[in-house]
Amino acid sequence: MTNTDNAQHVLDRVESVLMAEKQLLLSGQAHRLAEMSHEKVAAMNAFDGLLQAGGDHLRRASIKRQVEGIVGVAKENAIHFLAVQNGLQSILKRIGNASQDSYVGAYQSNGGQTPFTHATGGYSKKA
Repeated sequence: MTNTDNAQHVLDRVESVLMAEKQLLLSGQAHRLAEMSHEKVAAMNAFDGLLQAGGDHLRRASIKRQVEGIVGVAKENAIHFLAVQNGLQSILKRIGNASQDSYVGAYQSNGGQTPFTHATGGYSKKA
């Protein structure tokens, strides 16, 4: 296998992994990304080795275009990862606020509702 063929194989592998990652992110299946972590690490290590080795074959226009495409997809995936992270943080915030904003079906002596966060303990005193 020539250096150019090897480079093409490595780039195809990285591109394939990044595209699969992108599909999982876009389809709302971010939880499945862990399944492909070993494959991604191996592909990225091969890519890193290819870039460190250098060589004239990396100067070919087709190789440069493919590397630029890989960088573009990696940037897109990073943006999608950030969106997933923001979504999860929003969910956690809403869950935390839900217990603070909720009231139990009991009322205080002044007629106000009892917040859910203060509901425990008050009933055991009365019982």
